[in-house]
Amino acid sequence: MAKNEFLFDLKTPETTWNGSGKHFWPNGKVSSEAGLITRMEGPHGLYWCLDTIMHAVPEEMQATWQMPHYHVHGYETFFVDSGKLYLFINKQRVLCTPGDIVHLQAGQLHGMCFLEETKWRGTYHDFFTYPEAGDVARVKRYMPELKDDPELAKLAPRGEMDSVMGESFVYKDVPVEQCLAVKHVDRPHAAYAFPGLSMRVIVERWENGGTKEMVCAVCEPGFTAEWVKYPPLRELLYVRKGKVKFTILGQEFIADDECVVNIPRFAPHKIEVLEHSEIYDMGGQSYWSLFLQSVESLQVNNPDRYNEENIERLKKKFDIQIKSIGMK
Repeated sequence: MAKNEFLFDLKTPETTWNGSGKHFWPNGKVSSEAGLITRMEGPHGLYWCLDTIMHAVPEEMQATWQMPHYHVHGYETFFVDSGKLYLFINKQRVLCTPGDIVHLQAGQLHGMCFLEETKWRGTYHDFFTYPEAGDVARVKRYMPELKDDPELAKLAPRGEMDSVMGESFVYKDVPVEQCLAVKHVDRPHAAYAFPGLSMRVIVERWENGGTKEMVCAVCEPGFTAEWVKYPPLRELLYVRKGKVKFTILGQEFIADDECVVNIPRFAPHKIEVLEHSEIYDMGGQSYWSLFLQSVESLQVNNPDRYNEENIERLKKKFDIQIKSIGMK
């Protein structure tokens, strides 16, 4: 059976990962395994998605392990889909558990201590790699006698990734609800109700340097949506919970819990929700937050202007690609 190029089921990494890498503890045991789902695209490196399994920090190290670091340019959003971890950030230590979403901004010192094996799914942007690191690695590979030369190490000061180590944290334990970096579908910035649908703003564009945002469509069975005929924006959707029938370029398939759906530009598509579902927009290019605020404003403050013509005008203004929604 041919592989479905639109569907990535994270429950089966052995068939979904498009390349992988491992990190190791000093004792030689694997500390993490990361699988590539979709590659970065464009000047901001959008649409990059990794599926990472973080293994528990050895028990004898958990009391002191913090992993403090920051990213010069990069933004990260992680779904905690199993396990648990401590997040260190802003002089706080919070316990994150399944259902939490961790959003980390450029220049923000943070660290993690994984207490159990954790599914740690991430989407990133402006997370540049530094090409000089590959050249330094080549020198070390051909001339291993130079691998500890500090002069050589200075040529790739950031290593391969946009990640810089920081000093250890001073912190206090606080409830996860008090940590601004930890999001949850039940604690959105704002929520907007439609028949069979609640649109929830999880990460605002201003939390991503103006580059993207993240909304979650919480849908009831029977909800349907159809996109415009040739949508110009690529989309990357994460069905975190539920069951949704997708039709993309005439191909029908079911995406259920823990499935990423990659929808190319100009591809006609639609959905039908089969079970109560949470669908996250990881591509984040439509200005959903501003659109939803504007529609609600017309509905409440200017009902005489709340009509199809003005709704269509707002769709074009905010790059909303949905043609129609409804209940089956």
